Amino acid sequence: MTMRWEDMKHIAPSVPTLKNHTATLVGSRIFVFGGYDGRRNHNDLHIFDCDTLSWETYTDPRSSNQDSTPPSLSAAFPASRNGHTATLAHNSIYILGGWLGSGPHAANDLHILHVNSMRWESPITTGTPPGPCNMHTTDYLPNINGLLVFRGGDGKEYLNDLHLFDLPTRHWSRPTTHGTPPSPRANHSSAVLDHRLFVFGGWNGTHRLNDLHMLDTTTWQWTSISPSSEGSMMLPFPRAGMTFVAVRRRFFLFGGYGSSPNHPFPAKCFSDLHVLDTDQTSTHWTPVVPSGHSTCTPPAYLSSTGCSSDLASDANPNDARPFDSPHAPRDPRVVTVEGVGPSRRAGHTCTVVGRRLFIFGGSHHNEYLNDMHVLDTDPSPQAVVALAAPMDFNSALRPYANSPTFSDISFIVEGHVVYAHKLVLSMASDHFRAMFSAGFREASAAAIVIPNMSRGGFEAMMAYVYSGHVVGEMGWEDLLELLVAADQYMLDHLKQVCERQLQLALDKDNVGFLMEAAERANASQLMAVCRHFVRNYADKESTRHANDDTP
Repeated sequence: MTMRWEDMKHIAPSVPTLKNHTATLVGSRIFVFGGYDGRRNHNDLHIFDCDTLSWETYTDPRSSNQDSTPPSLSAAFPASRNGHTATLAHNSIYILGGWLGSGPHAANDLHILHVNSMRWESPITTGTPPGPCNMHTTDYLPNINGLLVFRGGDGKEYLNDLHLFDLPTRHWSRPTTHGTPPSPRANHSSAVLDHRLFVFGGWNGTHRLNDLHMLDTTTWQWTSISPSSEGSMMLPFPRAGMTFVAVRRRFFLFGGYGSSPNHPFPAKCFSDLHVLDTDQTSTHWTPVVPSGHSTCTPPAYLSSTGCSSDLASDANPNDARPFDSPHAPRDPRVVTVEGVGPSRRAGHTCTVVGRRLFIFGGSHHNEYLNDMHVLDTDPSPQAVVALAAPMDFNSALRPYANSPTFSDISFIVEGHVVYAHKLVLSMASDHFRAMFSAGFREASAAAIVIPNMSRGGFEAMMAYVYSGHVVGEMGWEDLLELLVAADQYMLDHLKQVCERQLQLALDKDNVGFLMEAAERANASQLMAVCRHFVRNYADKESTRHANDDTP
């Protein structure tokens, strides 16, 4: 598995440096609210358009004379804060708690931004709310149509109480759970997969954590999920202030603040990336390693033997380059990443947009950040022509393609004669070399009948053999025939050329034909491209239908 950091240097950092802010996806836009810049809290609303890669900002008119806020947003901006949560449900963003910077406790207020009308609301609720919340987590669970709050700190203590906000009734309650909940903590991370809530890591006032817990909201059963006993399992260092998100039934952990068991002081920020595969009872952590030409920081992890590998202190200085050759051997258990990733940080946000992760802001010691980084967790494979053309004297041979001059072999294709030369064909292809060797009936034949291939396809293959490239424009159906022929006649360079051109012609109407031909021709690059297209086209259609069904 290979992932790729995309180049986002062209995005203008037109928003403040922020940490402990929130970033909430609505459609194709990320709504960033609040945060701390090292001097003060904010309550501006910054919206990042993932399609145009541009920012727009709405400011509280009570704190700014700028005419940058529409009338619908002119009232009831929440107070400036950091360490709050902002959770999307039914096209509204629910903002809860946070640290206001005054008083002994965190905030306990709830605000709603109705995105369709862009209006703020301070709702009237019933039941007993969680109380002061800071560095907590809030997640929307569709199966219960409610928000689950796992409280972190209240400004004085570290907590582990669970609260449910029922969206239709706007009623707060305390669910009765079974099993052992996570220990008290703050600045942890959480993510939802189906009907399950996962809680990872955090800070308990004494030390940082790297444990993982799961709450099944159909049974309200807490389970502590133990790491896999496999030798390849590597557990991330204990940390707080990291991000932990679910993408396509996997979890991705990035960054945070912590230390290694071998070097507990001083603590530092990480820029490592880990992938978690989990079932009901066990987990398998995979540290994401930089490819041989990536500038991403290697991961910091604990091996299953308990030894630490603090690779995060020695970043690879090499520049990012294009993909490896697809023919390079790869361990299927290894996850690699290419490109230039984010620097060390904690208090950042990570927003899932389809298969991509948008990481924004955070801080590293006294440096506060406002950069945006995008990780493509499933980048499109790039069919490449890595092999050299089979001969260096193609320009001299080109006039002899299908020419009777010096021809010592001919082929009958659909009743038509195609002239060729044994020496040229033998140099280009092991298949032809074997065909003309002693012991094969074709060795003594003056003309060889070629069945199951069109005259145009065979002549195109012969033109390639004599010229070193595909001559003329070809439709995808003709390219498929040429691809299969290239595999049959062991013309590997031609096969790669066909794969590359077929990738450019791929669409939803022909992907089935291309996959069938790729299987027949053992075209691994084309098959990978087709599977990626099917995977992501299905995701796109699913998202479109989900948006159509949104209330």
